[in-house]
Amino acid sequence: MHAQDELSPFQAKVEPPPLHKNESDPAKPTSVIFKAAVALILVVLVGMSLLGVLSYSVYDAKTELIGRSFNFEVDRKAMEFEREVRLNLEIMFALRSGLALLPVVNRGVFHELTADVLRRAPAIHGFAYAPWLEDKDRADFERVMQTEFSAFELTQVSGNGGTDTASERSRYVPVQYIEPLKLNRAALGFDLASEPNRLAALRAARLSGEMVATAGLTLVQETENKRGILVFTPLYHGNPTTPQGRRAAHYAFINGVYRIETLYEQSIGAVASGNFLVRIIDVTDGIEDVLFASGNPRDERWRSDMARVEILPDVAGREWAVEVTPTEEYISSQRGYLPTLIMVSGSLLLVLMASYVLFTVQRNNELRKTKQELEQVSLTDGLTGLANRRHFDQYLEQEWTRAQRDGLPLSLILIDIDYFKPFNDEYGHPAGDECLKRVSDVLRTVSRRPGDLVARYGGEEFALILPQTDTAQTVAEACRLAVEALSIPHAASGTAPVVTVSAGVCTLVPQPGMSPGLLTQSTDVALYEAKAKGRNRTHMMKVASVDIEKTRTQGDNPT
Repeated sequence: MHAQDELSPFQAKVEPPPLHKNESDPAKPTSVIFKAAVALILVVLVGMSLLGVLSYSVYDAKTELIGRSFNFEVDRKAMEFEREVRLNLEIMFALRSGLALLPVVNRGVFHELTADVLRRAPAIHGFAYAPWLEDKDRADFERVMQTEFSAFELTQVSGNGGTDTASERSRYVPVQYIEPLKLNRAALGFDLASEPNRLAALRAARLSGEMVATAGLTLVQETENKRGILVFTPLYHGNPTTPQGRRAAHYAFINGVYRIETLYEQSIGAVASGNFLVRIIDVTDGIEDVLFASGNPRDERWRSDMARVEILPDVAGREWAVEVTPTEEYISSQRGYLPTLIMVSGSLLLVLMASYVLFTVQRNNELRKTKQELEQVSLTDGLTGLANRRHFDQYLEQEWTRAQRDGLPLSLILIDIDYFKPFNDEYGHPAGDECLKRVSDVLRTVSRRPGDLVARYGGEEFALILPQTDTAQTVAEACRLAVEALSIPHAASGTAPVVTVSAGVCTLVPQPGMSPGLLTQSTDVALYEAKAKGRNRTHMMKVASVDIEKTRTQGDNPT
């Protein structure tokens, strides 16, 4: 908050004594005015000097405090990013431990071990299993693999950036299995040892027994050519402890592909603002390779003189750094206007302003709290305490965007109480309200994950939003059984002697060009089918086979 006061000059009006006739003293009033002006100037100069010293002291202290605060912010961001990297590398270590226990690794086993992990870890683009293959075993290996993939052969990078049949050499590290297969089928048979940088990482991992990462590379599978790294971890027969023993016992590698941008988004990016430029840099061997930047480094708003670099501990054999650069706006916002206020208003005005700011902050906090309470009320159904339709629409839009960005499934369940109008007619509206409350309570107990949302969709209809779920029909059936188990009498029902529900279910992975309306419409069609087939049942709708407009015009939805 700014305030500006005009300092009115102090004027002392001196009345001269009455002059006698023919008597004058022209020097006296001039001397008094001059002395007053000089005194005023001296007071102003001394006061300005004192305020200037005080202002500079505050400015200097604030600058030091900003530096400490910024350093803390950098340390925090580096720690969050490091933790995310470690968690994702531990996933690969756990996969290695699981595969090492298996006597045989085949396509089905590899898919079973990796598919669920890949759904839960968006930063990992894929996993590959690649054996250490001698040249004498190449023909037999290709023949065996061709029983599963008819066009399988060992390949390598060609001169034009494509792939060719792998040249003959003493050993190969071909990709035998890869997940997700649909996105990476072209990598089957690719010889990881055909490229010098990857071969160096493979050899280092083989002899050390540790995970070893490559330098940054462009992920060709990504539409925007995002940067990533490959991480290799070796598999051995037994538990060799020496380089010679590891060389003899080694039989394969696990290869993980990691997206740097997603690692950032899952850690720093989740709470980052536009006030910082964050760069993830590979500084191994003193050569800087920028793996990711949250903004344009050439933008003039960055305060490059205040950039801070935090070196991370070893990242699978690589040395990474997190560099954070603030904006001028961030520095100004942290510094505040205290020095200026001191110069302009003086100590008294500073006290008054501080009191006013304190009062304003307290009042704003009260207003903000009231606003939050009103917003909470506006998002809650008054009868059932569930999320209302407005909250449902906002949350569906939010989770749709998240699922579309991460390529994860999103499920929706619509539940309708069977023959609810006859129930109201038979037992009265108070009983109907009590029925709605009991149904909402039991639905809330079925859906317990923090990310799920149970909402009153309208009237006697409820909705469940289930992010990252592809088993929604199981949840829907659990809801149906739970409501039926309430044993609420319903003599007017055409389905059962107790209150029952029908449920429509739809699960899809949002694709570009789709909208959340597709999910709600498809689920509504599924609900219609459940009711049309006799109620007290669930129906799962596959989006690819749904003609929504045709289905919805076949007849009115039964009540």
